[in-house]
Amino acid sequence: MQKIQLLDSKTINKIAAGEVVESPKSVVKELAENAIDAGASIVSVEIREGGVSLIRVTDNGCGIPKEQVKNAFLRHATSKMAQIEDLESIFTLGFRGEALASIAAVAQVELVTKTAGEDTGTKICISGGEVESIEDAACLEGTSITVRNLFYNVPARRKFLKKPATESGYVSDLVNKLALGHPEVSFRYQNNGSTILHTAGNNDPKAAVFYVYGKDAANSMLPIAYRHGEYAVTGLIAKPQFCRANRSYENLFINGRFIRNSIVSMAVEDAYKTKLLIGKFPVFVLNLEVAPALVDVNVHPAKLEVRFRNDGEVYDIFYQAVSRALQDTTLIPQGNLEKKPMGKTEKQPEPVQEILAEERQEETGKFPVQKEESPFAVEVLPPSVQQENRRTENRTAPPISASVLANGKSVDQLLKRTAPNSGVSQAAEPYMVGKPQERIIPGTETPAMEAETSEEKQPFFKDYRIVGQVFRTYWIVEQGDCLYLIDQHAAHERILYEELMGRFQRENVVSQRLLTPVMLRLTPSETETLRENRGLLESFGFEMEDFSGTFALRAVPMLLREPDGVGFFTEILDRLAEERIRNVYDLKLGAVATMACKAAVKGHDVMSAKEAEALIGRLLELENPFTCPHGRPTIVALKQYDLEKMFKRIQD
Repeated sequence: MQKIQLLDSKTINKIAAGEVVESPKSVVKELAENAIDAGASIVSVEIREGGVSLIRVTDNGCGIPKEQVKNAFLRHATSKMAQIEDLESIFTLGFRGEALASIAAVAQVELVTKTAGEDTGTKICISGGEVESIEDAACLEGTSITVRNLFYNVPARRKFLKKPATESGYVSDLVNKLALGHPEVSFRYQNNGSTILHTAGNNDPKAAVFYVYGKDAANSMLPIAYRHGEYAVTGLIAKPQFCRANRSYENLFINGRFIRNSIVSMAVEDAYKTKLLIGKFPVFVLNLEVAPALVDVNVHPAKLEVRFRNDGEVYDIFYQAVSRALQDTTLIPQGNLEKKPMGKTEKQPEPVQEILAEERQEETGKFPVQKEESPFAVEVLPPSVQQENRRTENRTAPPISASVLANGKSVDQLLKRTAPNSGVSQAAEPYMVGKPQERIIPGTETPAMEAETSEEKQPFFKDYRIVGQVFRTYWIVEQGDCLYLIDQHAAHERILYEELMGRFQRENVVSQRLLTPVMLRLTPSETETLRENRGLLESFGFEMEDFSGTFALRAVPMLLREPDGVGFFTEILDRLAEERIRNVYDLKLGAVATMACKAAVKGHDVMSAKEAEALIGRLLELENPFTCPHGRPTIVALKQYDLEKMFKRIQD
């Protein structure tokens, strides 16, 4: 057994530095956060060769007093706290007093600083943790730190660095997030002499988004200002059409500090449910202002993770903040009429809903087919019908007859209205939004929330008329200076989805017993999954009987006036087995969305004018009529201005 011995101070410092300084990115993070804590309004970051050969961070902050410059490089030396209890009242980004000491232990560091009350500044040079020189210097108020030859004395750490281009990308991403989280600071980022980013620092969050993500992102952003108790959420969220395939555009800040937190990400993503395409993630820049006593930031060396005192409350706050912002916004995407360059025609992907709903037979006789002389034929309504379809706030449509669609279902069946003999007319009333309802996620209790500002949402359809239909799929609606194209399948899918979700939330799903029980052939793992989730499956309307390990399906849910049986059962069981869901709520969302898609009117199904009027009227009564359950738009807007530009009636 080897003898236990004490390590020398240099070795100790190098080991300790490894917890704070992992890469050039971590160096830039510590130095830039120190600059922000110093009250800087301008921060400049310059790197060369990925930050390995040079990192320079300059700010116009308060500077370091001459007599404290040497102390700043001592381990655990800080001006931001004196004892552990101070963590409950700290709003600064740094507090441990380890950054400068750790950086100086593994690099060659030069610091030049000056306070407002000093005639001259101070320059200190440190290499490998040893002070080489300290002297007076002429400089402006603020601090400039230059880090050269990072990890020059720790070759084991240096060889694990990525290529310079990769490390530069990490630094660039970090500076972007700092700029988004602190729009009041002007950031300038240079890489190998080229300016990559330069923000205005005008305290405008949208301007920061513009500089970082571009014009399209800035134009799609919706502001959020939401407060509840000691929590306040502010920032920007993007409209659903501006989404990404990963979570790299999810930016969360706690008291100005960038962090990652699965609870908040889940809350925001849940608020976007059914508004985003499957596999897409939202874009947001959100800051939570909270008392330091309610959050623990001292759980990760890089301070990227935090621990909340009450995770459930934080989830509810973010969910409500984002949900209300989306509810108060008309989420109709604008059609793009720009000319595309001539070239090889790319095959257009099939809509998600159509893929899920492809149970239609290919035989010609299943649906009546209207003969069209041109693929661009438009079903234009007669003038008398157009006049009837003009909608005003004080007028309702005439009673709708139970005419039959091509698939054999009446309008009443498809739109789930009252019985045909009830005499109740379903008019396409203008879409009015009242007070948003509190949404409760199963298994949680949502407290009463308070929004800082809440303006009543104006209806986007007040006086409209149905013009006709194109491609036997899209209905044209005219209002003001806009044309709206409504996808009949996506619209009907959203209607059915809302009704089915209402049934499940009310636990009003009716079961239908099978004449002959269906014996289920399950693998051992599927059998175990069924036993673990039997109660959940029964809540969907399934009834099962266990015969010594073999299950018989005796009843299935009665949904959409048709029994949905073994196929639906196996689909739910497969989702449970693959663990692709986070909770029961997610399972219900996916299952109900699939059922609604299968039962909805398809594209190219023949609909009459009155059937379309009923469909559109029912759609506009929903809280969220803008997307189908899978996130595809139900309505697309075309401006008169854009059309007139196409026809050269307007010249730019």
